[in-house]
Amino acid sequence: MNTVSVGLVAAGARMTREGGWRTVPWTAMDDMTAAPRRASGRRPVQRSDRSDRSDRSDRSDRSERSERSERAERAGQARSAGKNRQASPNKARAEPRPPKQSAASARRTGRRLLTLTIAAIVLLGALIGYALTRPEEWQRSGPPISVSAWAPYWQTDSALSSFNDNRLVFSDLSLFAYEATAADVVVPFSGLGSDVLATYRTAAHAAGVKLTASIIDGTAAREMAAILADPASRKVHVDTIIAFAAANDFDGIDLDYEKFAFSDGRDTWETTRPNWVAFVGELAAALHRDGKTLTVSVPSSGDYPVYDYEAMGKVVDKIRIMAYDYSTGAAGPIAPIEWVRDVVKSAKKLVPADKLVLGVPVYGYDWPVTTVGTCPGTDDDQPGRRNVSSKSAATLAAEKGIVPTWDVATAERTFQYTEQLTGVDPAGTPVTCTVTRVVWYADAQAVHDRAYVAERQDLSGIAIWSLGSDDATVWEGIAQARADVEVWPPVDPSASSAVATSIDLPTPFTAG
Repeated sequence: MNTVSVGLVAAGARMTREGGWRTVPWTAMDDMTAAPRRASGRRPVQRSDRSDRSDRSDRSDRSERSERSERAERAGQARSAGKNRQASPNKARAEPRPPKQSAASARRTGRRLLTLTIAAIVLLGALIGYALTRPEEWQRSGPPISVSAWAPYWQTDSALSSFNDNRLVFSDLSLFAYEATAADVVVPFSGLGSDVLATYRTAAHAAGVKLTASIIDGTAAREMAAILADPASRKVHVDTIIAFAAANDFDGIDLDYEKFAFSDGRDTWETTRPNWVAFVGELAAALHRDGKTLTVSVPSSGDYPVYDYEAMGKVVDKIRIMAYDYSTGAAGPIAPIEWVRDVVKSAKKLVPADKLVLGVPVYGYDWPVTTVGTCPGTDDDQPGRRNVSSKSAATLAAEKGIVPTWDVATAERTFQYTEQLTGVDPAGTPVTCTVTRVVWYADAQAVHDRAYVAERQDLSGIAIWSLGSDDATVWEGIAQARADVEVWPPVDPSASSAVATSIDLPTPFTAG
């Protein structure tokens, strides 16, 4: 019996008890059988019979009394027989009959029955409506989100330490250390240590995690677009990447070609778009033949349609959505949460969710917003935007004695401070300036909220930019999102509904 049926049965039982239903006798008849009348058979008394009248009268009276007794006995037997015929065979005696009901009482009973019937119909409709509209309990289609990350060449030690501490949740690790400078050239950045690749390979394989190489477009503006436009040079580039992956024993390739979006100009997008699709299709096929994977890291589809999400989704293994750097030219949030949700929803319309990975920032920016006085140095030395990590931003706030605030609308941390700069200008004159600066950054709570979006949107996982900029509490936030915990850390009830001040983070979580 389903929930609706059970509810109706229970409701019906209550209506029976509360309404006081009972059998309403429309007629009530006494069940009596009368004895037939008969003539006495006596004749008028004659004068000549006077002497015998007394004896005859006595006999006649006795005869009449006997006859009445017989009639009464027969009537009683008839009544008993009638009652026995009407009584239930399971009962030893007939139950007493209900009293007669007046017409007014019958009308009141009828009205009660009508009211209860209407109430039952209304209740039935409500129960059916609830059953049809009740939201189904959410269930993720697969395991919790996995984690991948870019390990940048400039902080390979801290990135490796973070990976080792949390290796159990990783699906793959990308060594962000390579660039394509021509169709036939893929080389490491000069800052990459000679032993880093071997160290990372050992750590990743020991953890059962795929190690991929992140390759960026290191060519001049529009040069890579020209390489991909020519089928011959495109094939050279594919073959070069395949040879590079094999020679360095990578499990796959992560392409981070951003010049199309940020350097080439919008007027090139329509031409570049099909050539890019052809390139990733050919590269994916070649990598798959070697048992390797292809991931592409691209900006959001709505903002940069040069990257054809739908076409890429049919050939690549994963698409990493770089859902950050929302504010770069002026102070503002790194990845406002509503924008992140919109980016994810747009991507899901074009690509299966299990191929999508949400890029999550663990960094921020420190902007100058006002300057009073003259700052020392040349124009190139003037206050500008600085990069901060989740760790360094928190350290800076502590040094300044500032408690960062939580901005509910964007789900990020922010704080403001001032600094005074003293020195000389280009002419050697002593100068001083006071700079007001604003910091926006993604802390552990911000990481949790974005990881929760990926979890609830059924994405494959998240990708951390960049590994080594995180701290231990970031991983606690990720763990809570993977456990489908919507709000973390617990909300401080005394905090403002618009902006919450600092929230105490729990003891750092370490996986593995």
